[in-house]
Amino acid sequence: MTIGIIMIKVCFIRGKYLNNFEGQNYLFNRKDIQFTAVSSLFPLHRRFPFPVQKLTSPVDLPFFNRGIKYLGNRILGDSHMLFGLDELSNKFDVFHTADPHYYYSYQLAKLRKKNLIKTLIATSWETIPFNNESIGKKKLIKHFSLKHIDYFICHTEKAKKTLIAEGVNGRKIELVRLGVDLTRFKPNFVNNKNITILFVGRLVEEKGILDLYEAYKNIKYQISNLKSLPRWQAGKTKILKLRIVGDGPLRDYLLDHIELDKLIDNVTIEQKDYEEMPKVYEEADIFVLPSKRTNTWEEQYGMVLVEAMASGLPIIAYNTGVIPEIVGSAGVLIKEGDRKNLFTSIKHLINVGEHRDKLGKMGRKRAEKEFDAKKTANKIKDIYIKSLI
Repeated sequence: MTIGIIMIKVCFIRGKYLNNFEGQNYLFNRKDIQFTAVSSLFPLHRRFPFPVQKLTSPVDLPFFNRGIKYLGNRILGDSHMLFGLDELSNKFDVFHTADPHYYYSYQLAKLRKKNLIKTLIATSWETIPFNNESIGKKKLIKHFSLKHIDYFICHTEKAKKTLIAEGVNGRKIELVRLGVDLTRFKPNFVNNKNITILFVGRLVEEKGILDLYEAYKNIKYQISNLKSLPRWQAGKTKILKLRIVGDGPLRDYLLDHIELDKLIDNVTIEQKDYEEMPKVYEEADIFVLPSKRTNTWEEQYGMVLVEAMASGLPIIAYNTGVIPEIVGSAGVLIKEGDRKNLFTSIKHLINVGEHRDKLGKMGRKRAEKEFDAKKTANKIKDIYIKSLI
C-alpha cells in the first residue's frame, strides 16, 4: 500500500559494501517504492536489479591501504565518507543507511538534525555492545548518529539487544529477518557422484577455514588408510571433495598446503559472482561454517547459512555469534574451536545420508518460514510507510 497515491522515494546507502545478497530483499513494486541505492565507485558487486548512484569515497582511492585507513579513522572517525551525499537531501522521502558508525550515516544524521531530510532509518547489524568505540572520533560519530536516527531495522534479536544496551529506545527498533530469493536458492535432492563439503566466505582465520581444512584432511587420510571402504563409498566411485568459495589473506597459505598435502585433485578454491552461487549450493552436499569470535567481531548474521538452508543443505557450524539464532535446529552446532567434534560431525554426515537429507529438508522448511526475501521486502515497505506517518 502507499500513503494516498504518493509513491515513496527511498535512498538506500551502503557505500562500498552495496551488495546483492542484501539487495534481493529490496525489490519493490515501483508503483509503491521508487528505490535508488547509493554506493561508492567500486561496490562489492558489479550489477544490481535496481538503480544505483555512485559517489566518490576515500575507500575507493587506488592508494587506500591499512595505513591510510588507520589515519582516516583517527582524523575523520571512519573512512566511508561519500562526497556529494548532501546534494541528495531533497530528492528522497526516506534515507536508509547502514550501521551508525559509518561516516555516511554520520553525514545523514547531521542532515536529519537540521531537518534537511524527512526520515532516517538505519540497519544495525552489530551484535557486540559498544563496539566500534575504541577511537574517540568514531565513538562520537556513532553516538551522534544513534541519537538522530528515526528507526532501526535489526535482522537478529542479538542486534536489537545490542542497540537497547547502547541506549536506543526499543520502540524505535524493528526486527526483520533478511532473506533470499527462494526461487533461485532451492534444493537439488539428487545423489551426486561425489560428496562435496562446501565453505563460502572470506578466507580469514576467524571464519574457521583452517579448522575445516584440517578436519577434511584428517578424514581424507583416514579413508585412504582404511582397508575396507565405509558404507557411503562401498561399491561406488564416490570421492570426498572440499569446495572453498571466497578470497582473502589465507588463500595462498591454503593453496600451498593443498599442494603439500597432495589434495589438489580434491580441494578447490574459487571466486564466484553472486549470480552463480545458487548453482554452487546445488552441487554441494554439506555446508560448513566454523566461525570464531574475536575481540571486535563475531558472526553477525551469516547470509551463507540462509542460502545453504534455502538450498536444502545440512549445516555444521560453531555455536558462536548469531549462528544459533539463524540456524535453529536445522543444523549441527559445535562448541567453538572443538576441532575433534568438527571432524566427528562432518564424518557422521558423510556416512549417514538419511541425516543429511533430514537436516537439509528442515533447513529448507525453516528458510521458507523465516527467510523469504519477498516477505522481507513487504515488511520493510511497511516500515518505510510507518516512518512517514
